[in-house]
Amino acid sequence: MQEVTLDNPTSLTTQLKRSFAIMKKDLRIYYNKGPVVIQGILFPVMLFFAFTVGRNIAPVYIISGLMAMVLFLTSTSIGPVVFPWETRQMTLERLITCPISIKTILVGNLWSSLVFGCVFSTIPLILGVILFFEIQMNFLLIALGIIIAALAFSSFSLILSVPPTDMPANTMILTIFVKFPIIFISPLFMPVSFAPLAVISPLTYFIDIINIGLGTESSFGSFGFFLDFGILLLFALLSLFAAFFLHEKTITKRFS
Repeated sequence: MQEVTLDNPTSLTTQLKRSFAIMKKDLRIYYNKGPVVIQGILFPVMLFFAFTVGRNIAPVYIISGLMAMVLFLTSTSIGPVVFPWETRQMTLERLITCPISIKTILVGNLWSSLVFGCVFSTIPLILGVILFFEIQMNFLLIALGIIIAALAFSSFSLILSVPPTDMPANTMILTIFVKFPIIFISPLFMPVSFAPLAVISPLTYFIDIINIGLGTESSFGSFGFFLDFGILLLFALLSLFAAFFLHEKTITKRFS
C-alpha cells in the first residue's frame, strides 16, 4: 500500500486523481441503488409533505428547509452503502490491494456524495425561485453554503459505513437511527429561535446560510455568517479525520 505524505506532492497528486476515479465509479454504480434512492430522494419528498401540509409557512423557510433536508439526506445516502456493498461483492478486497490508500478510497466516496448532494439540493432552490419569484437571492453565498455543507455531511456519512458488515440494510438501519433525530431537532420550515435544541445540529447552520442568502437576517447575530461556515468546516474536518481513523481500525475485519 502506498504511503501518502505531505513531503511527497507527486504521491498526493496521484492519490487525488485516483480518488476522482473512485468518485466516477461510485456515481455510475450507486446513484440508482435502492438504499440511495430511498434515503436520498424518496424520504425528502415524504418528509416535506409531512412537515408542510396544512401549515402556513413563509416561502424563505420552505426553500431553506427543503434544501437542507434534501442536501443532508442525499449527501449521506451513498457513503454508508459503498463499503458494505463492495465487501459483499468482494470488489473492496481487489481495490484495497491496488496502489491506493484507504484514505484515497474514502475521499473518493466523499466526492461522489458531495456531487450527488449538490446536484439534488439545487432542485428545490430552482423550484422555489420559480414559484416565489419575489425572492431575492445571493447566488454566490448560497452556492458556497451548499458546497461547504455537502462537504460536512458527506464526511459525516463516511463514519456511518464504519461497521464491518457486508449487508447494506444494516447500515441503512444505523443511518436512520442517526440521521432522523438530527433532522427532527433542526429548524426545518421555521425560524431557528423556535427550536432551542437546533444549535447542536449541523443542519441548523446550513439553514441559516440559506436564509441569509435569501435576504433574511442571521439567527446568530452580526457574526452569524462566520459562525455558520466555521462550524460546518469544523464538523467536516472532525468527521473526515474520525472516518480515516475508524476505517483503518476496521478494514481488516471486512475480510475475516
